[in-house]
Amino acid sequence: MLRVRPARQSASQPDVPVLRSLGPTYEENLHGRHAAVLLKVLTDKSVNAARNIALAGHYGSGKSSVIRGVQAGLDKRKISWVNLSLSSLGVGDTKRARIQDDSTLAPLTNLIQKEIVKQLLYRKAPADMPGSRYFRIDSFRPWPAAVWSALAAVGSFVVAVLLGLVERVKQVGPQAVVTSHDWVPWVIVAGFGVFLAVICFLGLRALQSRVRVESVSAGGAAVTLRAKENSYFDEYLDEIVYFFQKTRTQVAIFEDLDRFGDPHIFETLRELNTVLNNSEQIRSRPVRFVYAVRDSIFEQLTIDIAPDSDADADAVALRASVLESAPSANRTKFFDLVVPMVPFITHRSARDLLMAEFSESDEKPSTALVNLVGGRLTDMRLIRNICNEFEIYRAAVLGEKGLKNLTADRLFAMMVYKNLHLEDFEAIRLGTSKIDDAYRAFRDMVTYQADHQSAVSKEVLDRIAANALWDKHAKAAGERLQKILQIVHQASRLNGKPALWYQSERYPLATLTSGDFWRSLHKTRKEVNLIHPHPGQGGVTLSFDEVIALVGDDAAALVDADVARLQRASRDAQETKDFVAKATMAQLMARTDLVMPADDGVKRNLDTIVADLVSPLAHDLLAKGYIDENFTLYCSDYHDIAISVSGMNFILHCVQADRADHRFRFDEAASIDAVEKEMGARFLDGESVFNLEVFDHYLPTRPERLDKAFDKLVMRSGTDSTFIDMYLMDGDSRALFVSQLAPLWKGLFVHLVEKAPFDLPAAIELVDAAVLSADRNVDYDSSDRVEKFLSEHYAQMQAFVGTVETSQAADLAVLVRRLGAQVSDLTVLGDAQREAVVTASLYPVTRANLSAALSEGTPLALDVVKATNATVYEHILNNLDSYLHACQEGEVTVDASEEFVAVLNDVAGAAESAVLPVAKGASQTCEVANLDELDETAWTAVVSASRFAPTAWNVSQFVAKFGVREELVKNLNSIDLTEVEGVKEESRYDLGYALTHAENLDSAARVRLVKQLELSGKLDPERLTGAGLELLPALLGAELVPDAAETYACVGGSPFAVREEYFAASKNLASYVCELPLSSDDLPKLMRSPRVVPAVKRAIADDAEYVHSRLSQQGAIAICEWAAMGNTVSVDLLVKLSKAGAPAEHILSLLEPHLSGIELPVLDQILLALGDEYEPLTRTGGHRPKLKELDGTKELLNELKRHGRVSSFRPGKIHGIRVIMRR
Repeated sequence: MLRVRPARQSASQPDVPVLRSLGPTYEENLHGRHAAVLLKVLTDKSVNAARNIALAGHYGSGKSSVIRGVQAGLDKRKISWVNLSLSSLGVGDTKRARIQDDSTLAPLTNLIQKEIVKQLLYRKAPADMPGSRYFRIDSFRPWPAAVWSALAAVGSFVVAVLLGLVERVKQVGPQAVVTSHDWVPWVIVAGFGVFLAVICFLGLRALQSRVRVESVSAGGAAVTLRAKENSYFDEYLDEIVYFFQKTRTQVAIFEDLDRFGDPHIFETLRELNTVLNNSEQIRSRPVRFVYAVRDSIFEQLTIDIAPDSDADADAVALRASVLESAPSANRTKFFDLVVPMVPFITHRSARDLLMAEFSESDEKPSTALVNLVGGRLTDMRLIRNICNEFEIYRAAVLGEKGLKNLTADRLFAMMVYKNLHLEDFEAIRLGTSKIDDAYRAFRDMVTYQADHQSAVSKEVLDRIAANALWDKHAKAAGERLQKILQIVHQASRLNGKPALWYQSERYPLATLTSGDFWRSLHKTRKEVNLIHPHPGQGGVTLSFDEVIALVGDDAAALVDADVARLQRASRDAQETKDFVAKATMAQLMARTDLVMPADDGVKRNLDTIVADLVSPLAHDLLAKGYIDENFTLYCSDYHDIAISVSGMNFILHCVQADRADHRFRFDEAASIDAVEKEMGARFLDGESVFNLEVFDHYLPTRPERLDKAFDKLVMRSGTDSTFIDMYLMDGDSRALFVSQLAPLWKGLFVHLVEKAPFDLPAAIELVDAAVLSADRNVDYDSSDRVEKFLSEHYAQMQAFVGTVETSQAADLAVLVRRLGAQVSDLTVLGDAQREAVVTASLYPVTRANLSAALSEGTPLALDVVKATNATVYEHILNNLDSYLHACQEGEVTVDASEEFVAVLNDVAGAAESAVLPVAKGASQTCEVANLDELDETAWTAVVSASRFAPTAWNVSQFVAKFGVREELVKNLNSIDLTEVEGVKEESRYDLGYALTHAENLDSAARVRLVKQLELSGKLDPERLTGAGLELLPALLGAELVPDAAETYACVGGSPFAVREEYFAASKNLASYVCELPLSSDDLPKLMRSPRVVPAVKRAIADDAEYVHSRLSQQGAIAICEWAAMGNTVSVDLLVKLSKAGAPAEHILSLLEPHLSGIELPVLDQILLALGDEYEPLTRTGGHRPKLKELDGTKELLNELKRHGRVSSFRPGKIHGIRVIMRR
């Protein structure tokens, strides 16, 4: 078993783990049985002994360990063996076929053969295989080269002597030397041999393993010495046979061939074994091949059983049977004997083996973790490697100098993950592993749920605050009350529709479902009256409790129940938010009710998301908490770093990645200082600083550390305010946070009021902090909502009601003005703030505010306010409507008459519409003596208020500017003009004409006012138009215009009614009436008008020619009618009247006074004019005409009888008069 030193060692004794080799180890109790079986087979000398033997079992089952035992047994039995083990690393997947289309072996099979050949031939030194043609590089051996060189030297010496080279040296050499010493020639020849030996030695050394002859060419012919075979076994078969011959190897053991996934290699090896055993030059036969393989390799061989169209059912069934039995058939076809390995490690026993590996360790994983991962570890090498790596990492990560609070369980989990997911484990250091993806999903879930639960809580609190359910329950309560009251009304046997009378207002039963009604009822709790539709029918008075009793407590209970439910929902959301903020990844994975939108838009819980990101093993480890948020810390050595686990985790995931994790939680505040000490500016200047706990840590004590962070927040605020909103919602130092933002961010107030996700009390607190820290040099943004918020809640802010310096109060006033807000109640402000607000005029004008702004008891008359406080006076002028509303009934707006004009001028300059109420509200002594002293814009209001002196000058000036307006008319109808002499004549005439034409002014008043102007002459009637012409008769009657034909000409084209007024008003009309261009239609109207004086009619009647030119029958009749009233007319006029068609009844009576003196021819003209009835009277002849009996008829006949024209006349038989004419 693994021996492990104690996990914690002193500094003088470093923790050095003792590791176990991953190589195979033969253990008699585990592998002895299988080794004995193989040894028995390999030592079998019988003819039918197995030559191709498979040791079959899965990876990690102990095959290599058995092989080690077999090899030891073979050594004991003096049996030569060779072990060939091939690595499959780097070999790609190739086509698995025995022979390719070009009749060559598949590349993978050829590659395996090549590796086998290399391992065989390189196993022995080239010197041990002198007959081998396989080119191999060998180290230079000097002794063999020296021997060959010596042989070459001796040979060359003997040849040189035999060829007489010694004698030749004697002949050509220096005679003195040669003759004096006989041995010199021999030495020279021997030296030549030595020289040749040296050359030979050096040549052998230089050409060692460097010369290979592949081809020889001469001229156009070439001889190639390199063979071309289909496979390495074919190419080097003689070398392989030679190897087995020279080494006398009897057993060849092949390991790891199955890792290549190429079962065809076993065919070539079986063929090779057959060749070796049939080769007579190998004396150590039989040669046996032992293969350590897994059974499943043969399932990769397939058989083509695609059925032919003509194949019968039996053929198809046969092919199916072949396919089903193919794997086992292939396995038994390749091998003469298969020795199966009985597994000693399974997913169940792996747990026990794991625990056994840690039996001597002081620090080991828990049983629960071993049980969790054991089912996935079925390879002993893998188990042992995990344990080895655990020991190495334990010594580094969990040692004395490592980070604190790391556990053996989590380290072991990471080692298991490392061995099962090698590539992904390497990606952890880059932050790109699947575990990192799961961690990021965890942090995203934390962020999403925290924000979501905050939003839910805020929405619920808002609903509670707004009492949004009132309308719903008001409707239910109102409907029930309607039914009950209707029943009460019906029981009273009265007709019509009843109603409720509440707070001086009538509420028909149909309106009882209004939420406002029930809010008011609950607030005031006053009684209500059920009234009947007809007076005198009485009513019923109900108290608040009686109304509630009628409706029932259900309505109130429902409201209370809903509020309670909402409060529970708010608490639940807050608790969930707190849980999420503190939860580990495992805890959050267990909460399957918490979801967030995934990339596909579907909301899923963290467990489901992680399951899609990582392997099942990793998912289980994460779900159980064996891999946690600190997984990165188990992957590296962090010696001599004085930092906590959370701090280092923050550095790895956030600081080094320059990534923000707003809700990352530190185990202690000191961890943040440790992070700063370790990372410095990289931490404070990077994205990782945007963390709630980091800001909580620095804001109260060292806010300057966050200067750059605040600059970044302000810079990004327009596009991303996530962290700002998050801190405002969940930060511990929100007021300090806002105080730091206030001097930097001009959009702070808009954000706090309109966008930040928190409830009203928090908003008030933070806006208060912003106001206190605002910079007067920053032009802050504002909006209607900001203005409204500040105006409504300033009284709850210390910035307004607390004690501050005068300079701070002045800055406050500047800010309030920029934000467009107002302080509605000055009484709640601190003294300094009140003075600043009053100076800046940032309050609405109300009675209470004016009293607070002015000294106590100061009257609110404008002239008094002006004298008391000019600033307040100016503010009033800018808010005159509010001022007038604040004034009580009967309270004067201007007290001193001498200030009246000055105040009105100020008011007119501020708000023209306010002049009228101010003027009306002034004291009774206030009057404008001279309008010229007053702003023209105020004239109309002053005149309308009757606050001006009615002098001719004032009226003339007003009329000159504005005309005779309605405001003036109201006064002119009842006043008399004064100080007329103070106005120039020309102006009086202009005023007179203006008044004359003022159609909205009473006619009598116009005439009266014009007369009061005391004009020296008459008005020119030609300047009169419209209403002035209509007034001309009245002016004529008042002698304000000339009484002459020229004046009449101005109305000559007017309707007769107007002219009749003129005729009636004229006193001198008779003198010029016959000069007037009257028409034939005018004459009868004038003669019949009772308003025309008789003198005028007499003047007309006396002028027969005037009458004749415009005489009509109606005119003649009208004159006759006038004359019949005792007015005589001339005979000449009678002639013209009769000719004009005046009837006989009018003419005869008017003719009677003239009969005694009328000449007969003139009379005949009249008679002829009277028509055929009277024509016979103009002649004699004895005829007898009959006449009507009219007044004057008899007198006429008597006159004719006197003239001898009528003989006699008598009454007719029936009626009339029969006249007998003379013959």
